[in-house]
Amino acid sequence: MDHESPILIIGSGTFGISTAYHLARRGYKTITCIDKHLYPSLDSAGYDLNKIIRTEYDEPLYAEMALEALEAWRDPMWDGIFHETGQTSGIEFVETPEDIIRYIPQLRHAKNISNWKGKKSLNGSQEVILMWGQAKELGVKFISGSDGTMTSLHIVEGKLSGIKVASGKIHTAARYILCTGAASPALLPELSTQLWSKCWTLAHIELTASEMEEYRGMPVVDNHELGFFFEPDPETKWIKICNATQGYEWKTGLNDDGTEYSVPRYASNNPTDGIPQEAEEGIRRFIDAVAPQLSGRPLKGARICWCTDTPDQHFLFCEHEKHPELLLGTGDSGHGYKFLPTIGKYIADALEGKETGLRHEWRWRWQEWKRDRTRPGDEVKDLRDVGLDA
Repeated sequence: MDHESPILIIGSGTFGISTAYHLARRGYKTITCIDKHLYPSLDSAGYDLNKIIRTEYDEPLYAEMALEALEAWRDPMWDGIFHETGQTSGIEFVETPEDIIRYIPQLRHAKNISNWKGKKSLNGSQEVILMWGQAKELGVKFISGSDGTMTSLHIVEGKLSGIKVASGKIHTAARYILCTGAASPALLPELSTQLWSKCWTLAHIELTASEMEEYRGMPVVDNHELGFFFEPDPETKWIKICNATQGYEWKTGLNDDGTEYSVPRYASNNPTDGIPQEAEEGIRRFIDAVAPQLSGRPLKGARICWCTDTPDQHFLFCEHEKHPELLLGTGDSGHGYKFLPTIGKYIADALEGKETGLRHEWRWRWQEWKRDRTRPGDEVKDLRDVGLDA
């Protein structure tokens, strides 16, 4: 592809920012990234306090990619932003209370810890990254507001001729890359059979100064049945807690044939939503079991976070079935953020037609939806059925 040809990226979340950065590094001169919000986009799943970077996958492809990403995070460019908790390599299985407390002394108050078993990964980290600045320095143009809010494709005589935005403008380019995460089915309903927009819930509790010191440097603790929590943020003294479920949907999208599909109910449009009562109760159950000394404290910053699943948890990186000018870079399946430094390389490879970006696993595909065995519970509930309604 000609490096002078204009490229339009829709979405400035994890995948969009990384793609813009890597394309600019390759010498592409005219890259524009549009989004409703300035980066960091309020609707991006990457807009959050602390993240997990894990390298343990049953799927060799993602294990290798995660190790590659971890090495990229360790580059000096991320100094002061990225840091690792715990030790630095390997996995050990823990089976006794003494094992658990030796590695994570903050769990000495946990209830029924004698029944706990699991593994301690010695690769872990948490950070908030602004890769946007790197891309901007390389010449990427960012457009937000109504001029950056995609509404639909602009099709002329069956050919993709641009991207319509809320202001009424039409952005044109030689190639288009859709990196809109959970919003993808809402923008392109034909993707609703391949992408399932789901949300998960999180909240925070505030620690005292002495508790902050106690929990500083703590590894991420993930209880598969109840949830997980992180080292606290040093500025706010907030500790982030997520309960574990199959997730929620908001099935208000409607296809031409009358079938419904889930679309995001973003907090930026519904700031008073908070989280469902049952999710708050789930978070409190986690606190009561894992850190009972913190039980009963007010939950702060409670909100929902949207991701988009694929049936097999593989990404969706390929050309649109009907519009080859449009490359899809979506389908994070809840495990995309860790790849921020490197994922754009693969999407850029796909744009250039390279095999490393056009993998069989990331193709346009149709599969049966099944229960997600990596998450507890049996049901993806609708937000309207748990107290959140339009």
